[in-house]
Amino acid sequence: MESVFAPLERKSRSVLVFEALREKIQAGFWRTGERIYTEAELVAAFNVGRSTVREALNLLKANNLVYTVPGLGTFVSDQPPDPLCLNPENVRDVLQVMEFRVGYEPYCASLAAQRVTDGEIETLLSYVKRQEDNLLSEKNLAEFAEMDMAFHYLIAQATRNILFAHSFELIREHLLKQQVISASYAERRGKALQYHQQVIQAFTEHNPKQAEWVMLEHVRETKNAISALLKGDAGQILIKEAI
Repeated sequence: MESVFAPLERKSRSVLVFEALREKIQAGFWRTGERIYTEAELVAAFNVGRSTVREALNLLKANNLVYTVPGLGTFVSDQPPDPLCLNPENVRDVLQVMEFRVGYEPYCASLAAQRVTDGEIETLLSYVKRQEDNLLSEKNLAEFAEMDMAFHYLIAQATRNILFAHSFELIREHLLKQQVISASYAERRGKALQYHQQVIQAFTEHNPKQAEWVMLEHVRETKNAISALLKGDAGQILIKEAI
């Protein structure tokens, strides 16, 4: 298949794929209702991994540019683009997302504590176990960050409220950026792990007040830490890659 995309620059690949696809859609390369390339075709076109393509597609969905029909593929949406389009490479946008998390995730944890299943708790424990395995290692920071994101996403799903899950999808790429930055510091990894263990304990006890309090402390402390880490680069638009 002939490539119609320019080579990727060396920065967040999922964002670059998202931007390239968005440009093609807005330019009319695919018409409304037309199926875009499959995951496999996009992987080949951009020479990136499937996870990168999926993150890019999630961003397109969050911006109402495409929709997915199971078994058929991803199609160009006829809805106007969402005016909320934050850039995960922009310091100001990252900090906006952190402020949103402080208000969003504590109540999310409270609902999840009331509705979470034993199976979901087991899955959360498996994420924490993989984080523990990478706690002292500098080799798998990306996996630590991905497990962190998976942990918080499952909590959003455990609310049984589709608006919480959709809100997480909206900030997914920004959250991953924050996790990558945070995971670059051993102290931050240790604190995140402690908070996750406390959240699971509150879920096991089905204690919504405790879950809400722990999550509030977690995201508030993370917000302050990320703000401090970015303070030295606050005058720059792009955040340097952490790993």
